Amino acid sequence: MPPPGPKGVAGLSQTKDQSKPFHPRLTVGDLVEGTRQELDLQFLAGEVGRERVISQPRVQKPGLALAGFMEYLHRGRVQILGNSEITFLHQLGPEQRQSVVKSLVAYGVSCFAITKGLTPPPELVREADAAGSPLLRTRIVSSVAIYTIGRFLEERLAPTVQVHGVLMDVYGLGVLLLGESGVGKSECALDLIVRGHRIVADDVVIVRRQGRVLTGSSPEMTRYHMELRGIGIINVKDLFGVAAVRFTKDLDLVIRLDAWQEGKSYERLGVEDHTYALLGLDLPYVEMPVAPGRHLSVLVEVTARNHLLKLKGYHPARLLAGELDRRLQEGRGGLPAVPRAGSRDETP
Repeated sequence: MPPPGPKGVAGLSQTKDQSKPFHPRLTVGDLVEGTRQELDLQFLAGEVGRERVISQPRVQKPGLALAGFMEYLHRGRVQILGNSEITFLHQLGPEQRQSVVKSLVAYGVSCFAITKGLTPPPELVREADAAGSPLLRTRIVSSVAIYTIGRFLEERLAPTVQVHGVLMDVYGLGVLLLGESGVGKSECALDLIVRGHRIVADDVVIVRRQGRVLTGSSPEMTRYHMELRGIGIINVKDLFGVAAVRFTKDLDLVIRLDAWQEGKSYERLGVEDHTYALLGLDLPYVEMPVAPGRHLSVLVEVTARNHLLKLKGYHPARLLAGELDRRLQEGRGGLPAVPRAGSRDETP
């Protein structure tokens, strides 16, 4: 990941994450298994097509397609067949129903899901089986099924990226710690855990974007684990209890731990805000130099507290700079004069 670079906007600079996002692959079989507790979807036909890919998180009700407008069908979506669609098919004549069903199935959508436990026309079952097009059924009503499937697909199909770092919950903020290997990210995180904060992921952070929110989690295999040089792998949950870990956390702040470099310019005033671009969204960003004697966990806590104040509209560096500008414009000079020791006049 490159060092911060100017964005070209006054008072703002930006760093971009160079990790390539990927879109997870989701099949009809994954949908059936992933929603079994809520929907209990069952295959009525076309189970051989359980490996068909679902590429879009939005579901569709194919009412227009049943009326002959096939161009409005989206192949990568789950097609919901509710009471209105099934009733419409039953009301058609046998020949017309066969024609409509054949065209619908031949379009090659991901799958069909019948709601409310309705009985489909036999033509639909035959055509779906012949084409290997999954035909599912749930006893849940359409509104609940649409919401459940949509929520599941949005989570599973969200743009995703893997980031090398540590994700912590510090004062309720999702703080992503970045830095080169060996800079002290895990040790800083361990100190934060001892101080009462919670860890989400160490070493590899999986970040998903849902709408305008970035959510971080840990790979399942390494969840709750941390690597400490000289000690090895530890289980944070077993050592510190369930209160020291979290399953997921929304990202609010990015802090890069940077090994101190002689001659490099670091932020001194904090007037200028910096951002870190991740999956197309900008997060507040702080670059923190690491050197012997610097208590990183305390500095991370202070950074988090300061960010909370900024969220409430209080920006101490800008307030001080504004007050200084005001005094200069009034001709009073800079900071108030400090009275001499023993002086009777204590007024600045």
